[in-house]
Amino acid sequence: MQIDQLFEFVYILIDKKQVTASEMSKRFGVSPRTIYRWLEALSVSGVPVYSTKGRGGGIAISENYALDKTVLSEEERLEIVSSLKAFESLSGTKSAEEKLSRLVKTDSDWLEVDFSPWSPEGQGVRQLFGTLRDSILKKKQITFDYFNTEGKAEHRTVHPWKLIYKGQAWYLRAWCTTKKAERFFKLSRMLNVKQTARTANVSIKNVESKKKPSVIKEPPLIKIKAKISSSKAFYLLDSFACSETKTNKDKSLTVTFTAPDAPWLPGTLLSYGKDLKIISPKTIQKQILDLAKSVTKLYT
Repeated sequence: MQIDQLFEFVYILIDKKQVTASEMSKRFGVSPRTIYRWLEALSVSGVPVYSTKGRGGGIAISENYALDKTVLSEEERLEIVSSLKAFESLSGTKSAEEKLSRLVKTDSDWLEVDFSPWSPEGQGVRQLFGTLRDSILKKKQITFDYFNTEGKAEHRTVHPWKLIYKGQAWYLRAWCTTKKAERFFKLSRMLNVKQTARTANVSIKNVESKKKPSVIKEPPLIKIKAKISSSKAFYLLDSFACSETKTNKDKSLTVTFTAPDAPWLPGTLLSYGKDLKIISPKTIQKQILDLAKSVTKLYT
């Protein structure tokens, strides 16, 4: 038995689960008796192959062999199972993860990931994720209504490319037929998502090969020092990474953090109300004060 025949023989058993000696003899151009000799040679070599007689019988291989006897270590198998746990939390299925968990000796129940929000809409997130994943894999265009940053709802038709999780939110990277350009769409702003029968034929590779290198201009970072009440401190820590914290006598915290000097920053800081006082810089103090005055005018 040649080495290439050995690998092909084992691969077929792993792929098809079970075959007959007659099928294998036709494939390799040898007699069924030779196939059984090969089977015996593999068994002696430590490959867990076996044969069953009678109707529905045939040649098979242990289902654990695919991962148990390859180059994958116990740690690598654990990483695969852990990754499946995270992915299947979106699909709502556990079939693949449950099967592969049997191949791991270490306790694989150390990780649980749930991307759905703390609300009844969690099931809707899974359904949307499933629709988008199906459209990407089947290469089908999708349509949806999208709320942009200006608060306007626009109907879009896109060629979906990738689902991306970044900054505590899911995004769809796609080619937009309306804008004739690549776009990122936040899933929480997508409504009435539907898969069409039209083929998504604009690929990410073709677009990236044609576009010129561009430099994305990030907003400058600004260092902020503030005083936050103890009851709202965890909100601030959830949103910003604080490099310095000091507990005051009144149990409030004096914190220092870095944030993008972007248009949304004053409104975000103002949302803490009287629980947050900006100590420096003065420019942020003024922006918040001006915004607060404009809000006051709405009610006076």
